[in-house]
Amino acid sequence: MKPYKIFISDKFDSRGIASIKKHSDLFTLEYDNGHNRDAFLKTLPLADALVVRSATKVDKEAIDCATNLKIIIRAGVGIDNIDVIEASKRGIFVENAPGGNSISTAEQALALIFATARYTPQAYSSIMSGKWEKSKFKGLEITGKTLGVVGLGRIGKEVVTRARGLQMEVIGYDPYMSAESLEHLNIEIVEKEDLLKRSDFITVHTPLTESTKDFIAKKNLSSLKDGVILINAARGGIYNEDALVEGLSSRKIRAVGLDVYSQEPLVADSPLRSLENCIMTPHLGASTSDAEYAVAMETISGMTDFFQNGIIRNSFNFPSVDSEAARFLKPYSDGGIRVAKWMALETNEIDSVHITYSGEITQYKTDIVTASIKYGLLLPALGEKVNLVNAASLIESRGLQVTSSNNPNAKTFSSSVQLQVRDSKQVTKEVKYTSFRNEALVFSLFDLALECRPEGLLLSIKNSDTPGVVGTIGSFLGEKGINIAHLELKRENRGDVAFCIISIDERLGDEQMKELANLENILEVKQIDLR
Repeated sequence: MKPYKIFISDKFDSRGIASIKKHSDLFTLEYDNGHNRDAFLKTLPLADALVVRSATKVDKEAIDCATNLKIIIRAGVGIDNIDVIEASKRGIFVENAPGGNSISTAEQALALIFATARYTPQAYSSIMSGKWEKSKFKGLEITGKTLGVVGLGRIGKEVVTRARGLQMEVIGYDPYMSAESLEHLNIEIVEKEDLLKRSDFITVHTPLTESTKDFIAKKNLSSLKDGVILINAARGGIYNEDALVEGLSSRKIRAVGLDVYSQEPLVADSPLRSLENCIMTPHLGASTSDAEYAVAMETISGMTDFFQNGIIRNSFNFPSVDSEAARFLKPYSDGGIRVAKWMALETNEIDSVHITYSGEITQYKTDIVTASIKYGLLLPALGEKVNLVNAASLIESRGLQVTSSNNPNAKTFSSSVQLQVRDSKQVTKEVKYTSFRNEALVFSLFDLALECRPEGLLLSIKNSDTPGVVGTIGSFLGEKGINIAHLELKRENRGDVAFCIISIDERLGDEQMKELANLENILEVKQIDLR
């Protein structure tokens, strides 16, 4: 068999390069310690596999050149520099290597905890400038202090292990993982409000999603324990930077340790730069030789599995089906992602999900739809870390039960899919959808016969069944320049609580959402982003 040609287009760990060369019977290697764009495009037509880090942009132009490419592997977390849609159109598998930098990132978070507790960088700068300000830098012991860990995936678990070894009292919060699935950590699992109130230190280890953005913001600064120390070595934007400035300036927040920022590099005029109690590093979480080696080994292992065994790891591509089934199932799969994401955004701490396939769809292998639904359920929590291939294992690791059954008898439509989503308090929400003109259509929501397309930006509103409410909502959106694309309102009986779904063209800001929620007869408002 002719060896597969591997093209590594970014700087790569030298030990990883040596390891690939040992597999000369399986691979030939093209590597020149990083390539410029012209050399990259000229080499791509010959490559069977492409390995990139963050520098190389694998866009449509590049994929059009990659006439022989079978797989793209991002050596690290994320795939923001790869056009997965174009790769999928060409049948090119895309995967990443997310686990290799877990320990290095966890250790960076711990380093920031120590540095903020003892003012180490400030003391260093002081003594290097010729001063001896011993009394100025009185710090804190971390022993016995309460550490709140937000996000208990790979990195969060590594932080927990190390913090417990340092005799810290560790509490954790992860709304998308059940307490039962986290019992092995031997820590107390708490609600967000409890974590904010009790923690002396808070460290975040989640992706940046709609549910994690502004986890600490101006509106909940008062909920924090006085003198708390905040750490972020995950993603910029999880802590609102304006809120950090306010909290640090008022001393509500004792100190902040940041390795990531909402804009990188950090802008020169950022007010964070002027605050002595804000310790910052330039996104060094994975910047260790050990992490680079671990990522390289994970990348090579994934590549070997693909070519030798046909196994895809951490794939971001949709699993393949035959063309007939693909055409029929596409609206149910595409719709399943969005409907499941919607239900995840509507439900706190999902405990279980049951999927019922009814009618003609039961004649097909529906695993692909189930995988899409599992993927959608995890999207609000994990963002780019979840994909259609790894969703099933991530669902299992979080103790979330997803079951399915078939009902060959159809009622309202020839085929339909029903999701029954149960939360930790055993409250069940139900949604049903079908395919109409080859697009997903929700026809029953929360036991109400309500029709809408699960797409774009939606406002989910509960309101009193009182005359004039719809006019009030419409007038408010009109005043804000928000166009209504579609509106559906249903109730069980006159005088009951009504439920309204509004499709809008532009997103409402936080203040606009607050104003809408405060309108007369509005009971609850949520903005659902299904784009």
